[in-house]
Amino acid sequence: MLLMTLELHWLVQGQQKKEAMDRNSDKARPPNLDDSENWKDFLSSIASKKPDGAGKRKQERSKRREQEILRAAIRVFARDGISRARIDHIAAEAGMPVSSIYEYYPSKEDLAYAVPLVQLSRFFDEYAESVSGKTTYSERLRLYLWLAADFARRNPEWARTLYLEVWPSVLINKSSVRHSIDDYVRIIVDLIRRGEAAGEWPPDLNPYETATILNGSVNQVIITWLLYRKPRNLMKAVGSIVDRTMTLLNPGGVASPSRTAKGGPKKKTVRVSRSSSNLKPMSDSRRTLYRG
Repeated sequence: MLLMTLELHWLVQGQQKKEAMDRNSDKARPPNLDDSENWKDFLSSIASKKPDGAGKRKQERSKRREQEILRAAIRVFARDGISRARIDHIAAEAGMPVSSIYEYYPSKEDLAYAVPLVQLSRFFDEYAESVSGKTTYSERLRLYLWLAADFARRNPEWARTLYLEVWPSVLINKSSVRHSIDDYVRIIVDLIRRGEAAGEWPPDLNPYETATILNGSVNQVIITWLLYRKPRNLMKAVGSIVDRTMTLLNPGGVASPSRTAKGGPKKKTVRVSRSSSNLKPMSDSRRTLYRG
């Protein structure tokens, strides 16, 4: 339906990295991927990133004014679209003069990209807090995909701006918001690789490709819901999609061989085909999720 430019960017980038890893197998995977403290540090480094200017405004009045601008911008962008939105409309929505908007954001484009940045930062914070009780990478990945949809459900105006306006835009490659969306997908890739390192699923030939499928499947359900309000129960549909796509990590339920202990005998790695035939056909009950 919509071309997810950054998903393609990640797919191409992943293929390039895979080719580089094939040329130098010793550098194929960062060290200590299965170390829980290393995972916490990685997630914390992303969650701690804030948009430019965030936290720099000292006065509470300035912070409140900026939040009012962002809330007004979300409403206008979701209603009119970024291309048709005007700064004076945003100012009217926020109940302040146009000059006040320009004190915080020099252009409409800067404001348009600030909207997803601020909310993505909050999403990362929310996930970091929610995932603390999860002990396996499978649970962490499943929660991440589910929470992404739930966050969109709870913030529909922001979701319309991100998924229907900003994400498909070719201009995103020239903006700082790309780095936040890169981080958004990077977490999925990292969880896939850490789950592999922990022996939760067989080695993945291309974690970037798998991340693109997982993320793209959830995104498509969110986009359909935003455009048509179908499926009516977004979270039930997303849960079904996540259940099916997660089988890509471990088709047939074949356990990955455990990591060889130091000094112990080496075990052969079992390569499992990821043929589409491994996916179970969608049941009639699941099809009804999309019939309104």
